[in-house]
Amino acid sequence: MVLEHMKEHYVKFDGWIESLRNLKDSEWHKPLAEGSWTVAAVVSHLLFWDKYSLEERFPLFKEGAILPSYPDFQYVNDRAREYAEKQASKDQILDELLAVRKEFHSILEKMDSKRLGVSFKISDHQMTINTYFTDFILHDLHHQRQVDAVLGRTVTK
Repeated sequence: MVLEHMKEHYVKFDGWIESLRNLKDSEWHKPLAEGSWTVAAVVSHLLFWDKYSLEERFPLFKEGAILPSYPDFQYVNDRAREYAEKQASKDQILDELLAVRKEFHSILEKMDSKRLGVSFKISDHQMTINTYFTDFILHDLHHQRQVDAVLGRTVTK
């Protein structure tokens, strides 16, 4: 993905995050499907994985680095869900997510195409900074489509 498209994604996605402030409590706590995660839990899930990237991945992105495998997905996802349902308010989650995203903006502002090509491994998967960001952007869009669909909003492409 081109660096400018990455930057554009994060600007647009910040607007989408902000738009969630207008949700009624019933919408914020609405499950995506029967027995499924709520909108709140999905947004908290984004927050937890973004924090993980910011704290545990980005500092280690060096040419040729071998990074440890991801933590147990279910454990992280369960903590995110619990945080959304029992600990944090909507505004707290949104504020935290936007604060982490502000750090992403800062990282991308310092980035150039050469740096995006830095190659490393996570376990035995070869990646670049570009592919890492691209994967997480696709993750954002996947969850944005889910949330928009359950809220009856125009589904993004």
